[in-house]
Amino acid sequence: MSRFAKTLLMAAAVCGAASSAWAFSMAGPSAAWMTHRLGYDVNATPHPPGGAGVGNGGPMNIGEEYRLSVPVIYYSYTPDFLNYFGPGGAEEIDKVFALLNQLPKVSSINPDAYPLTSQRVNHRAAALALLDLRSIALSSVLETMGLANPARFVYTLRARWTTSTPDTTNYFTIRRNFDPVSWLPTSYINGQLWTYTTIIDEILPGASMVIDEPVDPLSYLGFLNAPVASGNPGQGFQTLLIPGGFWTGLTRDDVGGLKYIYRANNYNVENTPTNATGTLGGGPWGAPPGFTNVANTNGVGSNVVITTGVRTGIEKVKFVRVNFDSLFGLFEPFTNHWTDMVITNGGTITQNLERPVVAADILFDAADLQGGDDGTQGLIGLGYTTQAWSNNDGLNGLAGNLGPGIVEPGAGGPAFVITFNAVNEILYNGIFPSFSFLDELTASRFLFWGSFDGSTNTPVVYPIGLEIQDLERQVLQREPGFPWASP
Repeated sequence: MSRFAKTLLMAAAVCGAASSAWAFSMAGPSAAWMTHRLGYDVNATPHPPGGAGVGNGGPMNIGEEYRLSVPVIYYSYTPDFLNYFGPGGAEEIDKVFALLNQLPKVSSINPDAYPLTSQRVNHRAAALALLDLRSIALSSVLETMGLANPARFVYTLRARWTTSTPDTTNYFTIRRNFDPVSWLPTSYINGQLWTYTTIIDEILPGASMVIDEPVDPLSYLGFLNAPVASGNPGQGFQTLLIPGGFWTGLTRDDVGGLKYIYRANNYNVENTPTNATGTLGGGPWGAPPGFTNVANTNGVGSNVVITTGVRTGIEKVKFVRVNFDSLFGLFEPFTNHWTDMVITNGGTITQNLERPVVAADILFDAADLQGGDDGTQGLIGLGYTTQAWSNNDGLNGLAGNLGPGIVEPGAGGPAFVITFNAVNEILYNGIFPSFSFLDELTASRFLFWGSFDGSTNTPVVYPIGLEIQDLERQVLQREPGFPWASP
């Protein structure tokens, strides 16, 4: 190793020791430059019209965060989800929201009190390549709260161009992973130093992509210190939740990101949600506690709503389950009331708002997500069909930025529909230059969902009615359907 290289490594070690070495990435709406050419839609997740990148968005710069702006978010399950995963599957996702509801107000969170890693492996589930329903739901909900996968975006492409004299392909690469103390770009993820090892041109036809990985060769490609925000299979490349892996809780980077986004001293100019109105409050139950009338310009008391003003992060989000009517399968609408604080004209105004909840804000669904025969099929585990971002860059005097903004709650429909692939098992066959495997004996099986933990309890497998012993029998007896089976 050269003296320069040794010096560089020593400097990196010193900087790493001096730094907090924790960071986060943020999700938001795609910019015009987040194109297929730069690899922002190479993930297999279906995207709604106009969407690209993770879910239907991409990585945000510091100060461009998107956050939930109402203190209570409602979630539910479609009949298709319950038919495929059963009540037990819904209970597993209920555990996700129980975990998030236990978080204190973010300003009181000490990220150093959280572990650098929370991924564990159930080896029985790993042998069958089961995907943990609860863990993937947790990663997905963090994305709805504004966090993106840092393993995907610690380095990412910003531009690509070619020149003819000489013939070269050129790239600009940026970092979209940030230290929550200094707010500067950083290459650390849960204490591990990352870099990019190559840029692949034509990772898919007409698409390029930066390949990120940890510097330490003993880090198991980042799986060791993976944040929960990196576990969404809909994020495709560089998803760090392995088959048979499960999260035991949030990591330091996850809570560091939530603290940055939702802290009370994070001031942004925001509008009220699109379907929010003022209220004298509460119908027959009277005015909600803390109601304050807002004086109009003539000084006469009235229920005037201040829609646009400086607002702080809401500190804590509470998630509440709502169900469809058991007899007719219809959602029963209701009204959500909350107290809003807005800074305007040099003072803080407290006002009561309400919004009609005609559908759950977050809806969990199940459907066949494999799509058509377009030549780019992958093992699609998860899909987003809606993303509700409102960009407030203009309100903040930052016209042309991607944010900051708010994640709109449901208005006339869900804000998010998180769809689990219910295609059931898939048998994979293929032809390679030197060999092929084109019969049932040599096919590989994929896409079985499960629920498991670190106990000795037998993993549950989905769809309901399927027993884990049925899958294991195919392995132990070398039945058709596994690549190591004998003819």
